[in-house]
Amino acid sequence: MQIDIDKMAQQCIDAINDKIKNLNKLNIIVVGKSGVGKSTLINSLFRGNFVETGLGKPVTSEIRKIEKKDYPLAIYDTPGFELSNEQQNKVKEEILEIISKGLASKDINQAIHCIWYCINVGANRTFDESEITWLKEFTKENKVTQVPIIVVLTQGVPKKKALEMKNLVEKENLDIAKVVPLLAQDMDFDEEYIARSYGMA
Repeated sequence: MQIDIDKMAQQCIDAINDKIKNLNKLNIIVVGKSGVGKSTLINSLFRGNFVETGLGKPVTSEIRKIEKKDYPLAIYDTPGFELSNEQQNKVKEEILEIISKGLASKDINQAIHCIWYCINVGANRTFDESEITWLKEFTKENKVTQVPIIVVLTQGVPKKKALEMKNLVEKENLDIAKVVPLLAQDMDFDEEYIARSYGMA
């Protein structure tokens, strides 16, 4: 399946423009544990190797803004936080600071428009208590700014498993906008079967 990223980014902007005028760049913060596929997702969005990827090891050490010339999208890539409360809190505080700075600028194109919280379906990961706690704490502190949070289920294969995870997340009744399963890139299973990318157009 051909992924039309330009169209997807423009659709996001058009949707937000129904409520907010003069928006020409969509700013997204991508969050999640190490190895959930944040880097692969970002590279797919930008159609290039903008972010180093690794097999489960942390490859991003600090929050950085990724942009592409003449592209209506900016992504803030965050370090994968692990089980330590200190690391989780550090990422949360830095994200809230970026959101606050964007609001303080009074420029809609500097504001953060949404947050993608990534969970890896394909690695047999579960939506564990530490993630539920982080999201609950974050949404509580995010009440004032109300930046929408979308839970992105990465490596959503098989689709049946991705749907089960989607239902599991939705049952938590978290203050999130949506749960979206996707597969950012085609996945080759030992050259016997190729799962085609979906959910990004």
